[in-house]
Amino acid sequence: MITVIKYTFKEMFHKKALFFVLLLTLAYLTLYGFGIKEAYEALPRVNTLALPIFSEFITVGLYFASLIVAFLVVISSAGALSADVESGVMQAVLVKPIKRYEVVLGKFFGIGLIVSLYSLFLFFGIIFLNKALGARVVFSFSQVFNGALLFLWMPLILLSVCLWGSARMSTLGTGIMAVMLYGFALIGGWVEQIGYLISLGGRSATGLINAGIIASLLMPTDAIYRKMNSVLFSSNGIYFLRNNLLGGGAEPSLYMLLYAAGYMVFMLYMAARSFTLRDM
Repeated sequence: MITVIKYTFKEMFHKKALFFVLLLTLAYLTLYGFGIKEAYEALPRVNTLALPIFSEFITVGLYFASLIVAFLVVISSAGALSADVESGVMQAVLVKPIKRYEVVLGKFFGIGLIVSLYSLFLFFGIIFLNKALGARVVFSFSQVFNGALLFLWMPLILLSVCLWGSARMSTLGTGIMAVMLYGFALIGGWVEQIGYLISLGGRSATGLINAGIIASLLMPTDAIYRKMNSVLFSSNGIYFLRNNLLGGGAEPSLYMLLYAAGYMVFMLYMAARSFTLRDM
């Protein structure tokens, strides 16, 4: 498995798509930093009512950062197995005394490590830009640490789904499936938040909330994102003042987190099983 991890590392760093993502990241952080700099300068220097606005800037930054990370996951893992099979590289790898499930796990740990480092860079980059440019939000070590772990957990869930698809389908098919599932989770999260906001007004929105829960069961990435927001801002006393589509409001339960963990493990198991049964 170590051999596969090393091979995956080399493969990732030789992809032009990774260079493109890094350029996209630089452009995003530059534009985002300029935007919040102008916004913070326009805000009053001392105003407790501005605290929710500070948290909104961070939430928006992390939201779009998670989309960039998801893009990196899809382009780097959609063909992680299928492309090697189609090109004949996998046949040469399997000649060595290595089991197929080790190939799947090696791909997961190899891609996952790079994606995790990239996710942490974006997460702390967004936090640093806001703090450096004027955000007056105080985070404890546990808030930042747990928030970072949840942020990097999201792409790992998507990675497990991509590997399952790559073990069964073509690269194109896997990419389409992953994008659709991720988009479905995002829309489901918005729908659930809308339902929650409607329920705050005293009206029933059970259908919307249930639709969002079903979407989270199919792909729990958005639920993890909302939990991350809760972890970052709840102890600041401003989380439940932030009722919008990107954060605040309904917080995923412990059962959803346990489900997300089981979901990722199950998808990895299915990826290993499908690849083991695949005809080379």
